[in-house]
Amino acid sequence: MSSDRIRVLIRHGDTEVEFEGGYEEVWKSVNKYFSETYPAIEAVKRLKGLVDVADLAEKLKGLVEFREGRIVVLREMEAKRRILLCLAAAYAGKALGLFEKDKLTPKEIAGYTGLNEKVTRARLSELRKAGLVIRSDEGLYGFTSTSLNELFGERR
Repeated sequence: MSSDRIRVLIRHGDTEVEFEGGYEEVWKSVNKYFSETYPAIEAVKRLKGLVDVADLAEKLKGLVEFREGRIVVLREMEAKRRILLCLAAAYAGKALGLFEKDKLTPKEIAGYTGLNEKVTRARLSELRKAGLVIRSDEGLYGFTSTSLNELFGERR
């Protein structure tokens, strides 16, 4: 097995399932397996407003990248969309082990998106009022499942 291939073995009851391949392929396969084997997982994810991270990562391809511990928004677009993409990338990146945290300060968001910090703060306030981002007590902003419709036209 080469270093870029991984293998995951799942045992439960009399069942044994093995997935082998590249990281992304195995991640998707394991998630699909659990979703099909335990449909309640999908129901709980929806009830809790959780996002399918593998699906989100696929949608973010070509829009954002992780480089040297930073989020890079690849395309020019209006400020709110850039901010939502940045926060979506942080959310997916943290879940996939590609990024250290899933919530960011306005200064970090401004740095990753290339926006002026005052503009970033103003747009974050608007996004928060619209229910598209959350703000923690520490002043960190995060992605929510309601952001999916705004970014990708999906209904949650």
